[in-house]
Amino acid sequence: MIKNALIVDDEKLIRYFLTDVLKRLNIKVKEAQNATIAIEKLKNENFDLIITDIKMPNKSGLDVLKYAKKKDPFAIVIIITAFGSIDTAINSLNLGAFNYLLKPFSIESIETIIKKANEYKRILLENTFLRNEISNPKDFDLISKSNNMQKILKDIDKIAMSNASVFITGESGTGKEMIAKAIHYKSLRRNNPFVKINLASIPESLLESELFGHEKGSFTGAIDTKKGRFEIADTGTILLDEITEMPIHLQAKLLRAIQEKEIERVGSTKSKKINVRFIATSNRDINKALKENKLRIDLFYRLNVLPINIPSLKERKDDILILSNYFLDKFCNENNKSKKTFTKQALDMLLNYSYPGNVRELANIIERAVVLSDEFIIDSNHILLKSIESENETDTFIGKKLSDVERLIILKTIQIENNNKTKTAKKLGISIKTLRSKLKDYHNN
Repeated sequence: MIKNALIVDDEKLIRYFLTDVLKRLNIKVKEAQNATIAIEKLKNENFDLIITDIKMPNKSGLDVLKYAKKKDPFAIVIIITAFGSIDTAINSLNLGAFNYLLKPFSIESIETIIKKANEYKRILLENTFLRNEISNPKDFDLISKSNNMQKILKDIDKIAMSNASVFITGESGTGKEMIAKAIHYKSLRRNNPFVKINLASIPESLLESELFGHEKGSFTGAIDTKKGRFEIADTGTILLDEITEMPIHLQAKLLRAIQEKEIERVGSTKSKKINVRFIATSNRDINKALKENKLRIDLFYRLNVLPINIPSLKERKDDILILSNYFLDKFCNENNKSKKTFTKQALDMLLNYSYPGNVRELANIIERAVVLSDEFIIDSNHILLKSIESENETDTFIGKKLSDVERLIILKTIQIENNNKTKTAKKLGISIKTLRSKLKDYHNN
């Protein structure tokens, strides 16, 4: 994975030692005795890995780090530091360093950190490949690597080729509309209309006219004949978004449209044939909606020929990293920002959040971070999470190891205190020494 590296250190023995270890790992190595020479090499060559000391004459290792990350936000940079400059090393992590080596270091510690760097490189390459794949508009931004979503995406290809009705359920923000679009655009109806109507957003007095259309003079204000959404969607697909919000008396008329494949405009006695595929969505508990008479059971059975239930984002944690990287690229482009990358602290926060708003909330968090960041990194202070999370904090912790809960609390607290270790330690009731030790362990792992 890592094929070539640049070693930057003013001490010849350290350069030779690192070079020898890396060559044993089949990594080609070039050396630089100071930061100025290193930056010149970086201008002319690309390196998979840069290992640099912090303290050197004139320019420091942080200058090398900044230049390397500016040239390539995904560059893997490892910082060498003595124990006395541990705070500087932690600061380098916030600037985008992958990790740090604490002097004196052993062969085993170098090999361990290279193993982690190789895994990180593999994930970056995998995400780059997936980003390239999803850039094709036919995929409709359906991004996932989790097993439960992969099964749904495979089923979509089969579902798309039928004309049967589809009922998509899932929490708000899980991507129900995206799944509906994918079904339409992968189907034989792809060149015909895809019409969406949000049944929760249209006043009940106007909904019948919106769906079925009306004749001129059929009610006060009907100054012209108007086609409804069903006629507009003819030969295509109609998405009935939030079907459980539809008034129960109109559900009978919708049922007839599905069964008979015909509709009547408001104020008309003539039926009009339609050729429409029906897709419905709901974020409600369907069994509860049926019991409470929010949804007719006969309409449910007509729509639920092909059911799809989309899991929440907290049920598919494997997707958080790939979605975060996708949204990062997307919003950098849309906001005319240079390419950015996440720090490890930022990724920790994203991976440990429960996302009550699901994928939509994750997208909002990343877009906000892109707008707030003027640098080439997204750090923990750019990741603003909803206060609603604290209301469900107990649920978030259930089933987790105590060490993971402790890690989450420490990282959240240091974010709230804007990386001020003194205030963080005081709020947590621990010493600064203990806090630094914990942070060091987190970064090493």
